[in-house]
Amino acid sequence: MTIDATSALLRSTFPDAPRISRPEYLRWLYEESPFGPVIEANFDDEQGRAGHYAVVPIALVSDGAECAGALSLNTAVDERARGAGLFVRLAGEAIELAERRGVRMIVGVANANSTPGFVRRLSFEPVGPLPARVLLPSPGRPHRIRSAWAGEEAFAPGNVASDLDGLLAPPSSGLARAWTAEALRWRLVAPGSRYALHRSEHALLVSAADRSKAVPVAMLLKVFAAKPLDMAERGALVRAACRFHRAPLALHVGINELAGFRGLALPDRLRSSPLNLIVRRLGSAPPQTDIARFEFLDFDAY
Repeated sequence: MTIDATSALLRSTFPDAPRISRPEYLRWLYEESPFGPVIEANFDDEQGRAGHYAVVPIALVSDGAECAGALSLNTAVDERARGAGLFVRLAGEAIELAERRGVRMIVGVANANSTPGFVRRLSFEPVGPLPARVLLPSPGRPHRIRSAWAGEEAFAPGNVASDLDGLLAPPSSGLARAWTAEALRWRLVAPGSRYALHRSEHALLVSAADRSKAVPVAMLLKVFAAKPLDMAERGALVRAACRFHRAPLALHVGINELAGFRGLALPDRLRSSPLNLIVRRLGSAPPQTDIARFEFLDFDAY
C-alpha cells in the first residue's frame, strides 16, 4: 500500500517526470536495492499520502575509507499540505532514521530552486554545481570499442561487462560512490530506462540516449576506468557512444578524475536548471574532502 500511495503523490507532484512515480520503479529502488531498503518519512491524511521524503542507502568511499552513505532522492508535498513546514519535518525524521541506521553521509543533487532550502533549513553543505560539457565526436586513431545494450548477457564471461574488478576500484583520495559488479547489475535494470555499455582497453562507459530535444544526444552517464584515460581513448569512447545512439553530440555531467572529458561548457541558459551537489554529514562522518567522482549514474537522473 505504501508504494502505491507514494506513487500517486509523486505522479501528481511531478507530472512531467512519470518514470520516478511508477510503482515498479519505486519497488526496484526502495525494496530491491542491494544496499538495503529505503529510509523514508511520510504524512498521510484522509485524502491519502500528502508528504514524502526518502533517502536510499548507498556505499561511499572517502579518501579510500568505506563510509555508509545514503542518497537524498524523492521529496514531495501535496499542494494541500504546503506552507506548514511539512517538508522540513519529514526530512528531519528521515535523516534521524538514517543516522540511527548507521548512515554517516547523505549526498544529493538539488536544482536551483530547492538548493537554498536544503542548505538553510536542513544543514546540507553546498559542494557546487556539477559541470556539464558538450562533446563532439572527432576523428581519431582507431580504438577497439565493444558496444552493447546493458542486460544480464552483458555480464557473461567474455562479454562487454565481464571482468570488472580492476575498473571498479574506488579512488584513494576524495569522495566517490563505491560500486561492485552486483550493484552495477542492479542499477542497469532500472525500470523505465535503457542503458548501453562501451568497453575500451582501460574503461567501461555507461550511456543512454536522450531524444527529448530536436537533436538526439548521447548521455555519458558513468565512466569506470582502471587508470586516467588519455585523449585518444576518451575520444574513442565518445565516438562509440554517439555512433551507437545515432547522435551527433554527447553530454557529460559530473566529476570523474579518471575521465577528464574536454568539451564545450554547457551554458546555463541551455540547462533546465543547474544541478548542485549537496552533502549532509551525520555523527562520526569523515571530514569534508574533494569530490573525486560523481556522475549521472551515481544518482537517479537517468
